[in-house]
Amino acid sequence: MPSLTQDLSRLAAGAATERPLLARQAYQDAVIYLLQTDPFYGRVLSRLTVEMGNGRSPLALRPTAKDWRLQLNPTVIGQQAWTGAQWTAMLRHTVLHLLWRHPQRYATALKTPAQAGLVRWATDAAVNDYLTDLPDRALTSRKLGQLMGQPVERRQDSAVYFRQLRAWQAQHQQSAKTQTTGGPNTLGAGTSTSVVPGNEPADWDGHLAWRTAETLSAASREQWRQQLFQQAATSLTAKQRGTLPGAIQAALTPTVAEHPLDWRQLLKRGLGQVPAGRQPAFGRFNRRQPARMELPGQVVATWQQISVFIDESGSMGDREISYLLGQLTALLAVYPAQVTVYPFDAVVDPQKRFSLERRPQHLTRTGGGGTRFQAVFDALPRLLPGISGQLVLILTDGYGEKDLQPTLPVPVIWLLTSPLAAFSVAQAPGTVVSLADDPQWQAIRRQTI
Repeated sequence: MPSLTQDLSRLAAGAATERPLLARQAYQDAVIYLLQTDPFYGRVLSRLTVEMGNGRSPLALRPTAKDWRLQLNPTVIGQQAWTGAQWTAMLRHTVLHLLWRHPQRYATALKTPAQAGLVRWATDAAVNDYLTDLPDRALTSRKLGQLMGQPVERRQDSAVYFRQLRAWQAQHQQSAKTQTTGGPNTLGAGTSTSVVPGNEPADWDGHLAWRTAETLSAASREQWRQQLFQQAATSLTAKQRGTLPGAIQAALTPTVAEHPLDWRQLLKRGLGQVPAGRQPAFGRFNRRQPARMELPGQVVATWQQISVFIDESGSMGDREISYLLGQLTALLAVYPAQVTVYPFDAVVDPQKRFSLERRPQHLTRTGGGGTRFQAVFDALPRLLPGISGQLVLILTDGYGEKDLQPTLPVPVIWLLTSPLAAFSVAQAPGTVVSLADDPQWQAIRRQTI
């Protein structure tokens, strides 16, 4: 078995024309080693298409119209002075990014300079907690806590770290009044005012390539990704599979709720509970003249006012919000409700509200500050004074404060774009539904990621 450390040494000492071949040989030897010692990673890596690149990072996942490809930079790899164990650790690191869909989940967020550095830190910390023999300056949850100066739990989903980093960044910018676009002291470049120069987390696998993913090809890449890991998982023995951490096993065998809670049914239920007079119905006999079939009967008409609050600081884009409002419009064909939409972030601005019937075809977001759910509840007494038959719908990614104080006894439905476990509110008033279980929402997200 060739020494992986020697492979890297030959790559570092090789001529420029020899490095692509030496890098490919180092990769092939690492895959053979992993097939023997860690079959899951070895089988995944053996199925990836490898190409040589010229970026600034040693490794990178690059999107194509059909798949994700592993890009190696021979020159930068040779400059790292990695051991063989560190080399395989970084290959495992890349596989876990792909397993947990980090390139697709954060492709849009990386296009925002203020969030690019946060994405890299959050995803790397989530991955590296499951790895050993990492190179120096590798970011883990423990080091993330040291950098932020606050407790950080181990082995959490990247969304949890991303939410915590966003809150830390907002607090730091407010206190220091920084004017940079990448977080405190250009966090997007990998540094912050809390980081000692020379000790900042390194960018060994280029995340910026993720943002080049085309929206129209997202479904094809996701299908390829699922097949890749399904084939790798089915080739493992029960013993080999049992040695994997629980989070990796869960990603390989996702569980789907048999009867997920349908938010549309919740709305129908709320819309059908408030009587508002009677209306003719040809499906009912006329009780006064039952023999005359041409006369309609009557049913109790229901009427409801829906106030929709859209979190403009969240992860939802214009297309996703338009889809949800379109679903509400379809319900209005059956239920004569009045829908008023209020954008909000840290505050609710009534001047920006609009009626759903007169909403613009292409929704333009106007917010961008931090999320504060209490602002919605503080505004309810002013926006809904003494009117019965109200229903409040909050569309959000779920990342805000932990505690809330209700102000008005109205039914509330929360629609989260993130999983229920990522919701920041400990005891949210009303009913909380995650759109992660909605097949139509998932299809929209695959088209927009």
